[in-house]
Amino acid sequence: MAIVYFSADGFGDDVNEVQPALMRWIRSQNNADLIVYGGDVYNRGTPDEFQMMLSALDGNVSRMCHTPGNHCWKTKATASNGSKIPSAYEAFWLNHRPPASAQPIDTTRKAGGRYEHFIDLAGWRLIFLDTGPCEGSFFGGDDPWPMNDPSRTQFLKSALAAPGRAKIVFAHHSRLSCGDHGDIKAVNELWQTLFDSNGAPLAALTLCGHDHNVSVYKPRKRDVGQGPVDFSQGIHIAVNGAGGRNHDNRVKGTRPDLFFDNGNYSLTRITLHDATKATVEFLDFGPAPSPPEAPAQNPLFTLALQV
Repeated sequence: MAIVYFSADGFGDDVNEVQPALMRWIRSQNNADLIVYGGDVYNRGTPDEFQMMLSALDGNVSRMCHTPGNHCWKTKATASNGSKIPSAYEAFWLNHRPPASAQPIDTTRKAGGRYEHFIDLAGWRLIFLDTGPCEGSFFGGDDPWPMNDPSRTQFLKSALAAPGRAKIVFAHHSRLSCGDHGDIKAVNELWQTLFDSNGAPLAALTLCGHDHNVSVYKPRKRDVGQGPVDFSQGIHIAVNGAGGRNHDNRVKGTRPDLFFDNGNYSLTRITLHDATKATVEFLDFGPAPSPPEAPAQNPLFTLALQV
C-alpha cells in the first residue's frame, strides 16, 4: 500500500495561507509516499516566487514532484538545445533534484519533455506530464500538447504500455473542466493517447488542477463528446485546483456529473491499496483551514478505482 497526496494552485505570490497549511497537514500525517504539486507558482513563476514556495514548504521538498502549470511557464528562457523552458522552475528543481525530491529534470530533452516522467508505486504507474504552455495567450495563442515534439507522445505511449490499467496521469490542464477556464482542447492529443488503437482505455484516471474547484467526472471515451460511459470503456477525469489561490464558479466547460464543489479548499489523497484497487479522496478543509493544523473533515467526495 502507498499514499499519494495531490494539490494545486496555491504557491507563490498573491496567494493566501491555505497551501502551506495543507502541506503542513500532509507532513503531520507522516504517511506520504509521494506529494504531487500540480502547478501553478504565481504570478509568473519567477525565482523569487519559487523561493516563496520553498519557504511555504519550510524548506522540505522530500518526496515531492511538480507538474508545471501555465503560471510556472510565464518566466521562460531558451535552453542550450534551442527549446523554450520555464527557467525558474527548471533552476529550482535542478537545485533539488532526486534524491532531495522526486522531481527529475532531463536536460537532454526539449521543452516540457524535460519534466515528464513516471513513478511505479504499489503496483500502480503514476505518469507526470507538462501541459503548462499548452493554453494561454501570453504564448501568442494556444500551443497544444506535445508542442510539436513527437518524442513526448512516444514517451507517453511507452509509459502506458505496461500491462493493465493501474495508471494515473497527472498534469495541470484537464481535458474536461468547469470554471473560469473550462474544457482544455489543447490537451486533446494527450487525452486520445490514453487509449489504444481500438479505443480501449489504458489508464484509470487523470488528475489535474487549473480551474480552482473540485470537479469529478464519470468515465469518458477517447471522444469525450460522447458523454459518460462505463469504466470498462473510459477513463475517469478529476480536477482539484482548490489549493488556495481562490475559487472558480461554473462559468465555462463541461458540468461535472459525479461531484462539484467550489466553496471549500481541498487536497486529494490517493490510497494505492494494491495493483487492482485505489481510493481517491477529495479532503475537505473548509472555506479556510482554521486553525491551519486542523485535520481534514470527512472527504468531500470519494472515488473508488477497481482495475
